[in-house]
Amino acid sequence: MRDGINLERAGVPAIVISHNVFEKAAKAQATALGVADLRILVYSQPKGEEEEVEGAKSAQYISSQLITLLEDTIH
Repeated sequence: MRDGINLERAGVPAIVISHNVFEKAAKAQATALGVADLRILVYSQPKGEEEEVEGAKSAQYISSQLITLLEDTIH
């Protein structure tokens, strides 16, 4: 969070990736520190072991969303 906030304050576009259990805290911290429009990619914390399919699906989702946010930043 702090890295993303510091980058945004320095004029460098940033995207923070957060588990859904920390979404409210992440948004509250960004707002409290003056960067309410910080882009936060929120995803559900995968259940089970890393080797299970849900972890791979989560990684694919995050990658896809991150690419979309980065493309939006460029345009």
